[in-house]
Amino acid sequence: MFDIVGAVSTYVSKYRPYVVQNRMYLAALLLIPIAREVYVDYCTWFALGPGGIPHNFVGYVTQWLLSWIAVKEPRSITSLYFPNRTDLDKEGFLEGELPEREGARPKVAPYVAPHRQLTDKATADLEKSLDSAIRKIAEENESILEIKPSVLEGGSSPALSILESVYTESHLHVPRAPREVFHMHAAEGSAHGVFSWTDAVMIIEKGWGEMHGLSGQALGLPHSYLMIYAPRNAKEVKVVSMLARAAARYGLEGKSVS
Repeated sequence: MFDIVGAVSTYVSKYRPYVVQNRMYLAALLLIPIAREVYVDYCTWFALGPGGIPHNFVGYVTQWLLSWIAVKEPRSITSLYFPNRTDLDKEGFLEGELPEREGARPKVAPYVAPHRQLTDKATADLEKSLDSAIRKIAEENESILEIKPSVLEGGSSPALSILESVYTESHLHVPRAPREVFHMHAAEGSAHGVFSWTDAVMIIEKGWGEMHGLSGQALGLPHSYLMIYAPRNAKEVKVVSMLARAAARYGLEGKSVS
């Protein structure tokens, strides 16, 4: 009588190494294009420069994991959800009327960190002008404001910050950098700031900025933590300076900022 069980066992024993080897080979073939795509994307991310998280593969994986909970429509005011809006958030701290930003919005990198602008970057001269304007705000209000390396950017950018001597816990913004109200990105001239809900709505509607991917989602970033687009001319440098002052007033709970 034919021993079918024995025959199958013999066949499996004889050809199993080849089957396993082929499966490993096929798996390697499938992984090669995936690995290449990850490597290319990593190089693109790395080229953005440092910005708050480790500037290495650990940082890349971290931001990839965080991207799963990122804001889906950062340019829509419907994403500006404030569950516990305070009286301070209902106030506007902009000096005068905010004009409409002309032209299309810039293209922004598809990573939650670093959050960077890819097109319409500021020229070196405009970046220098904006840096001087932000520093002037601190100089003109030296009793309440100062320029410090940005904690949120890992020290790679200057930040307009509340003086420690006047800071109180009621000025809560971002837990790990509660005194920081506005910082620039030296690489392209864009910036981040924390604004009142009223001002944040106006900024997004008028086309001057958008929510950070993790605003209201993670790392303690409030919903009104916005990217402000880089200035394209001297007129826009003045507008961005006005926005920096509004962020400072909000952080200082309405104190006068010249």
